[in-house]
Amino acid sequence: MSRHETPPKANPPKRSRSARRAVVTAVVILLLVVPSMLFGRSSLAWRARLTAQARIRQGAIGAAQQWLAWSAWFDPGAGATDLLRAACFRRLREQDRWSEALQRAMQKEAPAIKIEQEAKLGRIQDGHVPGDVAAERTAILAAGVPSDDFHEALVHGYLAKKDSRGARSALDAWAADHPDEVHLAYARGSYWLWMSKNEPHITRRREFIERAQREFESALARQTRHELARLALAEMFEDEYRFEEALRQYAALPARSLPNEIVALRLAKLLRRLNRLNGARAVLDSLPPPVRASAEFAAEMAELEIESGAYQEADRWLIRARVDAPERGGILVAAAVSAAVQEQPLRAQQLFARLDTIHDYNVRREDLLARVATGADDSQAEDELRRLRAAPPDVQQSGTGQAAADGTEGVEATGSGLYALHCSACHGEKGDGNGRAARHLFPKPRDLRTGRFRLVSTVNAIPSLENLEASIHRGMRGTSMRSFDNLNEDQRMLLAQETRRLNRVGRGEQFIDTLLQEGEDVDENEVREVVRLATTPADPAQVPRIGLGDSQAIARGAEAYLQLGCKNCHGEDGTGASDVPLFDDKDRPTPARNLVHDAFKGGHEPESVYLRILLGMPGTPHPACPSVSDDQRIDVVHYCRSLSREPKRIESNHQRALQAWTFPDR
Repeated sequence: MSRHETPPKANPPKRSRSARRAVVTAVVILLLVVPSMLFGRSSLAWRARLTAQARIRQGAIGAAQQWLAWSAWFDPGAGATDLLRAACFRRLREQDRWSEALQRAMQKEAPAIKIEQEAKLGRIQDGHVPGDVAAERTAILAAGVPSDDFHEALVHGYLAKKDSRGARSALDAWAADHPDEVHLAYARGSYWLWMSKNEPHITRRREFIERAQREFESALARQTRHELARLALAEMFEDEYRFEEALRQYAALPARSLPNEIVALRLAKLLRRLNRLNGARAVLDSLPPPVRASAEFAAEMAELEIESGAYQEADRWLIRARVDAPERGGILVAAAVSAAVQEQPLRAQQLFARLDTIHDYNVRREDLLARVATGADDSQAEDELRRLRAAPPDVQQSGTGQAAADGTEGVEATGSGLYALHCSACHGEKGDGNGRAARHLFPKPRDLRTGRFRLVSTVNAIPSLENLEASIHRGMRGTSMRSFDNLNEDQRMLLAQETRRLNRVGRGEQFIDTLLQEGEDVDENEVREVVRLATTPADPAQVPRIGLGDSQAIARGAEAYLQLGCKNCHGEDGTGASDVPLFDDKDRPTPARNLVHDAFKGGHEPESVYLRILLGMPGTPHPACPSVSDDQRIDVVHYCRSLSREPKRIESNHQRALQAWTFPDR
């Protein structure tokens, strides 16, 4: 053997990953099948349930569910397996699946006493706390229910009743007996998290959140497999807009933990809120067919398609998401926004009306629950609460189909009709920017009555009809306003004229209000003159011929970009200065454009970029630069366009709002 040869034993051939997986699978099958032949399937099912119980005690609900799947495979008729599944679903707050598992346990004739114990724990956790808690505790512990199981259900039951004192008392009693119990730390975290959500004072709310985080982390320090504590921590981070921290908690979950749609849907939602739409879609696509048939899955897919701009595809998912169900308030928002963006104002208004009905019902119900939870004798509140529970709001309304179509017939002939169909859901019926969809959009739709228009080409920064038509045609990049290139030029000009009319009416009313507040007389001629001056565009600004930019022009533009202070807002590299909070004339956050990854609002044409530098962006901190020479402005145009990279990023409303409101000191 030459000295360059490797002895066979020193470097054995590597098995492929698929080969290793096949070997492991074969070993697992042997370990499962052979003992079942020797000891009996029922015995192995019993052993699997024992392991599942141990995992539940650790808080590792996902692992417990896997062992219960093996138990069901060994002995499909064992009701004890379904009882433990019910216990898992109870801890996961999956009420419907808990009820289904309990029903299956009854059908398989599981011990009646065990079924009653689980049913009692479920009722307690749901808020039906017994009057004599001490007696109930003694009885249920004597029946063999673990102490931590009862106390955890009791704490969450008090929280369901909005009885913080009862929950605190239950925690204290639990700590007196088992101060180092890992589930106690998890329950304490749940208590402080609940307290934070119901605390209006910012300082105290922050204190409660920090306490909740410490308790959840304490539970995880004692038992790293405690999935419920980790999921609660992720939920808390998500509610606090600490999305990356929430994502790290999901990543820290043990492999193959919690294989149920609730966690997968929460993860997909988080990825969507982070604008990682492909990642969210991958999570949803990985779910099995039974999960994909659920209304919850359809709702998340609808939200994803809306964020992706596929509104027609979103509508197909919305139908499967049971939008008409009273408890589906969350998805109603998505359906209404989708209708508004697709110029279906009547349907959008109907959906928002349903949403208002549900909101009013829930607010009243919460108020009554708070009154009853105080323990005072309030028979009037109890009677009204019973009536509300017996008769939830009838939010189903007819007229979304043919009536909606009939209501839009002929509107294309007038500017007001076009506006009502295409614009009112976002900009409002009066053009004040307070349409029904506006609350769910960022940035907020423009106030067409008194707001200033961003994209102008006239020397007095008042838009011409051509400016307005161009904005309608192009859309407004970086906002929810899409391009209306589906309308012909005549229709777009009618919309531009209607926009001008709304602006004139709004300016007039604004001036009259100012006069009245100052105690001045209203002179109609004066009002007309003020409106004329405020809404009449001057001559177009002169834009010189802009040729191709060479490397020297770009270099000069880079120097001018720094000298003119563009870097103060747009950043030295054009990606934005994250430490500069900017606000528009309505005191709303308006981040500077990312010149590298964002599309330019007015378009990337050199003439459009030149106008933004010359005239600024009225109503925003972006200044006009009339004193800068033409040559220098042209150089800056070339430099800004040289920064632009493809593809452009597409952000959701939520992502835009998060970035706008998040500053380094927060």
